[in-house]
Amino acid sequence: MDLFEIKEGQVTFSPQALTLAPFAKLWERDKKDGKPVAVAEMAALYFYADYKSDFSEIYNPTEKLNIIKSVIVGMDDKWKPDKVFKEAVDFYKSRQETVSTILLGDARNAVDKISRFLRGINLNEEVNGRPKHDIKKIADTLGNLSRITESLQKLEEQVKKELQEAESMRGGHAKAIFEDGIA
Repeated sequence: MDLFEIKEGQVTFSPQALTLAPFAKLWERDKKDGKPVAVAEMAALYFYADYKSDFSEIYNPTEKLNIIKSVIVGMDDKWKPDKVFKEAVDFYKSRQETVSTILLGDARNAVDKISRFLRGINLNEEVNGRPKHDIKKIADTLGNLSRITESLQKLEEQVKKELQEAESMRGGHAKAIFEDGIA
């Protein structure tokens, strides 16, 4: 079951999504006509937590949420994720979770830490008249970056393929040969 989709540039969600407690809480707490806050939060949830989201390649969670928050129509600048939102995110992530998605999340986290480390290096820093950082280790790390990014890209492709295959399944059964129509 697809809970979220992009239709005509808007995040939409199935009626079934609102029968699930974490999403229903987001929806029901918005008392405004048209539920603008709930719609914005559901969109933020999708863009933040879905592995197919256009924002999935932003590895730092805080940075990712800030970028998403800044571009969602109807999202207040002062909005901050609360317990209800975080529970909905955790629930949605758990519904997509596989061994591959867990490994992808871990790999993205490691790449983010490497990136932050490299950005934070000041080669002019010295301790007792010697460079603070081992230049050889930095050079070795830089030399391995293409291998690291290639491995990450392969893992991302594997996860996308796995998720696409899962989407082609319905109720645990593969789609019939002509179920999608004839091309």
